[in-house]
Amino acid sequence: MINLKKASLLATIGLMLVPAAAMASQMVPVSVKDSNGNVVTSSDGNCVITKWTAPSDACGKISKRSIESRLSKEQRTVYFEFNKSTLTAKEKKKLDEVAKIIKDSKEVESVDIAGYADTIGKASYNKSLSTRRAEAVKSFLATKGLKTRKVHVEGLGESNTASCSDIDAKKDKKALIACLQPDRRVEIELNVK
Repeated sequence: MINLKKASLLATIGLMLVPAAAMASQMVPVSVKDSNGNVVTSSDGNCVITKWTAPSDACGKISKRSIESRLSKEQRTVYFEFNKSTLTAKEKKKLDEVAKIIKDSKEVESVDIAGYADTIGKASYNKSLSTRRAEAVKSFLATKGLKTRKVHVEGLGESNTASCSDIDAKKDKKALIACLQPDRRVEIELNVK
């Protein structure tokens, strides 16, 4: 009788441990290795990430997550004044930090710089303004030593804009300009090897 109780208890404990082990394996993925112990890579040559929070993958490369953890999207976004394509002192300071991290990281293969504009004015003018903003960021980063990096610049004009439909542009243009501030920006995307 006692052996039956012990066996039942051990079976219950075993059933409880199986889900816990499965959850643990999902939280910290294990790298896939072949029969020789080598890390398996994709057809593109990318390694399996051994931990989601790891600063590098199984091949020792710095993961994009690691660089993004040092530079948030907000840190990689530069804002401009209404109808301007010149950098303010505040935004130059932000770009100084971006440039330093890019220079210190040999894993950043290329940089994409996308400029945007608000919806005030003609679409063709805003497309040109967004390109000038992106070029201003590229030029500033070049003065910080990023001339040798592959840099792609694009002006996207009025795409991806905020909604300020509740403001009457004819009655309160200042309120509309203030509402559309997030649209006057350049976003920097870092592409890791």
